Amino acid sequence: MTLSNKKANYGDHLDRISDLPSNVIDGILQHLNIRDLARTSILSRKWRDIWISFPWLEFDKDFFDLYDLKDFKDHSPEVCIIITEVLLLHNGPINKFTLFIPSGFNIPFGCIVKWILFLSRKGVKFIQLASNESVPYRVPSHFFSFQKLTHVRICKFKLLVPPNFCGFKSLVHFHFERMTFEFGALESLISGCPLLEELYIVNCSGIECIDLSAPTLKVFSIEHIQAIKSICLEKAKNLIDLTLVLNQDGVSSLNKNLPEIQRLTMGFVSKMLYADIIHPSQPIGLKYLKLDRVNLDEREELLYIVSVLKSASNLVELVIENYHEKGGYKTQAAGRVEELECSSCCLRQLLIVNIKVRSYFKHVMSLIRFILANSSSLKTLTLNVHRSHNKSDVPILFNIWMKRASHRAHIEFLHQRM
Repeated sequence: MTLSNKKANYGDHLDRISDLPSNVIDGILQHLNIRDLARTSILSRKWRDIWISFPWLEFDKDFFDLYDLKDFKDHSPEVCIIITEVLLLHNGPINKFTLFIPSGFNIPFGCIVKWILFLSRKGVKFIQLASNESVPYRVPSHFFSFQKLTHVRICKFKLLVPPNFCGFKSLVHFHFERMTFEFGALESLISGCPLLEELYIVNCSGIECIDLSAPTLKVFSIEHIQAIKSICLEKAKNLIDLTLVLNQDGVSSLNKNLPEIQRLTMGFVSKMLYADIIHPSQPIGLKYLKLDRVNLDEREELLYIVSVLKSASNLVELVIENYHEKGGYKTQAAGRVEELECSSCCLRQLLIVNIKVRSYFKHVMSLIRFILANSSSLKTLTLNVHRSHNKSDVPILFNIWMKRASHRAHIEFLHQRM
């Protein structure tokens, strides 16, 4: 091989990055932070302008960590200039935009308004807005003019829906966390989303009553909402996945029982709400059931759970967490509740069971006996006991090697902190 051919091959090797397929280039750029994204402009002439048309812009924690406050300087003006310049340089559509403002950065609200106004003209489909400041920002009014949004995640902002809001016609996913809602804002927002399928509300305030007018909604999760009084889901006819993690002294009414639910998670739910969610006399289509913070030491609550299980013939996975009672952990003899006996193998589809015990063992063993005797397809039953229980007592408490409907069922014991 001649020297000239060697140089040609060497040169080709150096410039192979310019000939990468566009989908490969996109895959590379998706894993870079905004600073490294800009640095790709020096790789080759072809890459010089790729970053200013890349449709994902993320000013997240990694970006702000570049301007940490350890030198006791306020880098907010510098950060605002950089974000503004990146947006102004961008010459294509922006499909995804992320802004996470950590605590300690004094970002003027005017800058956020300006950025949102700019983004409203860029066809954004996926947006994440989050702040860790002690005083939450208000969601800028220009946000409600976004026409192509499909996914929205907002954390720690105040939300007031303007009267001229025309709706998000393409939105399918809403996630709110630590939000402050003005009166009626949630209902106004949801009613303007005719294609909404998933709604998550976590640690938010300003919501007393929820009346969801969302016929397309499939997934609804509401967790740790203060001062909420009622939830109405009667207009959510297609709901199949429901999570309710509430304060025991919170919601007083829930309309109405939901026979089409396939996945259900409940925690801190008052006893009177159980029957509103699942009426044990009606067959239910549940495939996944998680009961968090229940009290298996209360006979009435335990019997209700069993009655639900008898109606849930399609159940595949069951998770139950027994809560810690005041007074510390105390091992008691395994109690037996005769009403749990059932030989109909009512849980024929059940494959996985996970029971977490934080307090007493009074009725837990009876529940486990019932599950083993009525689950003909069971693969795994895990009993997760808090480390505060005396491990030497476990063989006695776990003396459940009795009749099993499934001979392949594997029983596992875990002794750990939860």
